[in-house]
Amino acid sequence: MSAIAARPSATHKGYLLGGLLWFALPFSLATALGLGALALDLPLTSEEGAKGLVPAATATALMGSSGSVLLLTMVFMTVTSAGSAELVAVSSLFTYDVYRTYINPAASGKQVLRVSRFAVLGFGCFMGVLAVVLNLAGVSLGWMYTAYGVMVGSAVIPLSFLLLWSKANATGAVLGPAIGCVFGVGVWLTVAKVVYGRVDLETTGRDGPTLAGNLASILAGGVVHVACSLVAPQERFDWEATRSGITTVESVDVDGGREEELHEERLVKARRWIVRWSVAFAVVIVVVWPAMSLPEGRFGVGYFTMWAVVAIAWGTVASAVIIVMPLVESWGTISKVCAAMLNLDHAQNMITNKATAASSEN
Repeated sequence: MSAIAARPSATHKGYLLGGLLWFALPFSLATALGLGALALDLPLTSEEGAKGLVPAATATALMGSSGSVLLLTMVFMTVTSAGSAELVAVSSLFTYDVYRTYINPAASGKQVLRVSRFAVLGFGCFMGVLAVVLNLAGVSLGWMYTAYGVMVGSAVIPLSFLLLWSKANATGAVLGPAIGCVFGVGVWLTVAKVVYGRVDLETTGRDGPTLAGNLASILAGGVVHVACSLVAPQERFDWEATRSGITTVESVDVDGGREEELHEERLVKARRWIVRWSVAFAVVIVVVWPAMSLPEGRFGVGYFTMWAVVAIAWGTVASAVIIVMPLVESWGTISKVCAAMLNLDHAQNMITNKATAASSEN
């Protein structure tokens, strides 16, 4: 949804940059606060660690109540940002892909807005109840991080093919995620039972079962989709239809130079840029970096020093970019808004008129 709304010239760079900046959050915080807890020898239990209290304990030990307030502020902003994005995404999906497509195709703007608000309210209540249930069941954040990939990983390859493969089969796009999810969960639980002899939150949250489940889910979803598409390929999709615009509620004229943004040359150039850099970064982070860590085994002083320096540098650069770049790129719009709010244009016109009148009198 964000990609559709954004300018093409900003989208291809924005998502790659956003991914690199986001990685600094778990990487730098885990290195600083996690190892800080070990260095300070904080009296944390495994249950408290599983609940995500290590950063809070370290921040409080180092900075007192100020550290607690800063961490709480960061968590609050993160949760509200991610939560609002989820609410809007689910609301838009239900409103346009279900309600306006199958229930009321002729819905007016007011009707769409009303349904969208009900969808936000309903999904928000569902998320709240689910969070309470998971907490009462003893499900930790760490378990959720490693296990949710088994549930949703089966949709990765089908979604990619829907965007990149003109013969992608609609049936395969539906069956792939469903079958892949079932297969992934089966492998996940089976590995936990075979390796550890039992199936519970502790064993299903370990690296072996979650790795097997994630791989099985992703690969099975892709295999099912590819098989369906090869057996009964869908009629070649006309990609030109994606350039005709996506209708939301009513047609609105937007002054954003969209026609220039959709020129073939600019889109091809953007595609080459994102393929080149995304593949390069993926190879470095997924292949080269882990391969460099294998010979070390346990980190020595030199390798650990390099790790810490990279974490500090990555976090510092990410923080600077996140703060400065939006202000720089949006300064033109910000200045116009501020001028309109303060009515500076009117004041400037008054000053100019007075100066002109004074000069004419002289």
